Amino acid sequence: MTGSSDIIKDIRLLYEISLLLRSDARPEEIFKNALKKVKDAVGCSSASLFVTDVKSGRLEEVATVGKRVELIESIDFDLGTGFSAWVAKQRRSVLIPNLRENRHKHFSSFVSTPLISGETLIGVMNLGHSKPDAFSEEDLQFLEIIAEQLALLIERTRFEKELIAKNHKLLDAQDEIKKQQGQLIDMERFQALAQMAASINHEINNPLTTVIGNLELLLMTKPDMDKMIAQKLNTVLQEARRIAEITQKLRNIKRVVLDNYLENTDEKMVDLESSSKTEEPENLS
Repeated sequence: MTGSSDIIKDIRLLYEISLLLRSDARPEEIFKNALKKVKDAVGCSSASLFVTDVKSGRLEEVATVGKRVELIESIDFDLGTGFSAWVAKQRRSVLIPNLRENRHKHFSSFVSTPLISGETLIGVMNLGHSKPDAFSEEDLQFLEIIAEQLALLIERTRFEKELIAKNHKLLDAQDEIKKQQGQLIDMERFQALAQMAASINHEINNPLTTVIGNLELLLMTKPDMDKMIAQKLNTVLQEARRIAEITQKLRNIKRVVLDNYLENTDEKMVDLESSSKTEEPENLS
């Protein structure tokens, strides 16, 4: 990468990667697009990107263009398996211009660069080429500059992912708070209704007991009264007892079940029969 045209190409690549920082695409697509741009700029055949998992601290492959670029995959290091984990631990780039034929069947030259932001290891980028001596020290220096941009890109996508997860948790918490508030309002309404029912029961039952008692006494002590008057008094007695049953149902309300007050209207009334049965509380609104 020498000459003014190559410098312009390098600047162009940095600009395009910076645009990816503002992209709304999924992280996997952003990483793959970034690798494609690096691969085309350097002129290699394949590229792989490994990112450090936040929980385990080990490298995980997140994107590959062409064939997977990795060496000595069978060896396990502290930060993962393969040569990438060794590069991550050493935190320095490695250029192998000419791989032995028995070392890797797909690549003859290899370069690996750690992605670091501040003091934090973000990941590792590997590039491979089928021809030997495909990468120069100048390429390596350029890739180290690109690695800084990729580290920023990965940090930004990771931050946004965490932010989205926290936002979802916050929304879930808000929904739960609304639900709890609704249940609290229903409970307060039910308590108010129960207190009102107790008051009605007390205020009505006292005079109603007197009315029922006097009617029963009158009917028992005056067997020879006019039949029409006796019939009227019995009707009054039945209705008084019905009122007593209603006040008792009010006292026994365990939940609120609403029913239509009149057909073809939106007006509601409390269904005392159903409300006095033990069931799950319903919304009062």
